[in-house]
Amino acid sequence: MAEKIWCSRQNNEWALSEVIGFILILGVLVTAIALWMMYVVPVTGREDEITQMNAVRDRFTDYKISLDSLWVNSPSGAAWSQDGVTLSTSFNLGTGGGNTEASGLFLPMLKPIASSATLSVKNNGDTMNISSLGGSTNMNVNNSMGILEYQSQNYYWLQQRYYYQTGGVFLAQDYGSTTRISPPISLLNSSKGAASMNDFTATVVIAPITLDGGASIAGNGPVRVDSRLKTLSPQLGPEKKYWVNISVKVQDYNTAQMWKATFIDAVNNGGITNTSWYVAGNSTPDAKQAIAYIRVTGPYNDETNPDVWLTLHPAEYAVTFNNIASGLT
Repeated sequence: MAEKIWCSRQNNEWALSEVIGFILILGVLVTAIALWMMYVVPVTGREDEITQMNAVRDRFTDYKISLDSLWVNSPSGAAWSQDGVTLSTSFNLGTGGGNTEASGLFLPMLKPIASSATLSVKNNGDTMNISSLGGSTNMNVNNSMGILEYQSQNYYWLQQRYYYQTGGVFLAQDYGSTTRISPPISLLNSSKGAASMNDFTATVVIAPITLDGGASIAGNGPVRVDSRLKTLSPQLGPEKKYWVNISVKVQDYNTAQMWKATFIDAVNNGGITNTSWYVAGNSTPDAKQAIAYIRVTGPYNDETNPDVWLTLHPAEYAVTFNNIASGLT
């Protein structure tokens, strides 16, 4: 009788050991999955989103070069004008564009969540004013600065907003705004070879580029952007002025600071080292409207000696969006 009781207890202990072993294995597995989700998934997701945003930066660079190629190759009155020519490019929205979630043993929860984005072409109210005094006529031109904008919806990295505006590429994020590619604004010291002080001049060359369109697509997947060059307006100038003023009205103070820095970069790159030739500034943080400006007066800061050459190359594009079907074979 005692032997039967001992065998029964031994069998129960063996069964209990198997249950405890299974629970331990399950606990180790859950712990491993939890650690994977806490550390590996966010790191992988962050790397995916950084790679995606770098690709977006490169795509905007390509877009700028493509649009520039049309108006640059369309000189005023030339028989080979590119008026009406359409260029296409594509943007992938987010990190999940065109991809399917893994299944089977590769559980979706062990992979980063695919991010999305919003691509828009719109007029957000930004304007550029170009005014001057002297020459055949005093100028006061307002140009709408429409934008092509990519707004990220990242899960693991900071939010970034890339946009193309008046020929430049800009980046706005949590810590401010910066000019990735300068707009076509040249502020030059054109006095090289001047025989006397009376021949010293400054030169201002601007290509105010306007985007015309209103559309927005959100989600993930590829989007095709078609941009058509409209009939170019005639080139204005070159013509000598007493002074030229360029000002922009933008959405916020940080953007105004960015534009002021862009103007300062332009005069530095153009060899204008004498700060008496220009005045640059921006509105205060508490101003109702954010403004940045630069006023180029040249070596003679008066209205008796015209010493600033001004040339404008206006260009306008019609922009439309089209969805691209993914998963086709």
